[in-house]
Amino acid sequence: MVDTTFPFQIVLLTEDYSISGGLFLHEQRLSDFLNDKRDTTILLRNSNIARLEDPAKILEKTPFSIIPKAGIVLAFEPPQKTTSQGRQYIKYPKQKYDVIVAMDRMEVHGKLNVQGPLNLRQAITNMAESFIPITEATVTLNANPGLIIKREAVLVNVQRIRFLGELTPQVPAEEKAQI
Repeated sequence: MVDTTFPFQIVLLTEDYSISGGLFLHEQRLSDFLNDKRDTTILLRNSNIARLEDPAKILEKTPFSIIPKAGIVLAFEPPQKTTSQGRQYIKYPKQKYDVIVAMDRMEVHGKLNVQGPLNLRQAITNMAESFIPITEATVTLNANPGLIIKREAVLVNVQRIRFLGELTPQVPAEEKAQI
């Protein structure tokens, strides 16, 4: 894989703040980095912090910042300005289940991808992963209900999950008419 000299941009949401900045992933996915238990903090470069009520209003910009992983509720990569040529990963076949995840001051609707049948308890008690991915994610914030964040994938801190539920699959209108 190709290592980059440019940090990947990431966004971290805590209960009250949106923190963005650059992170050197060194041939890792963001999920691998967050789930690496050897380091409990994140060093961000050129970081910004804003309150969730008004994430467009930057409170401060810092050249470096430290964020404890335990304080992160949700994380994602926004669209990147740099192209990555070497971030290709093996994908294993997984089932996709529609879920809702309620966390500290925010909710996510999306798909939980697991191998085999869905076991909600195992999804959040798997000690190997502190952060689980939710794909096709729609995030709503209690502090700013008008702001909807849609991302291909977000990472949710399992220690911050207050509710995880499987949603009933929606049947398209055409299929309902045939039933």
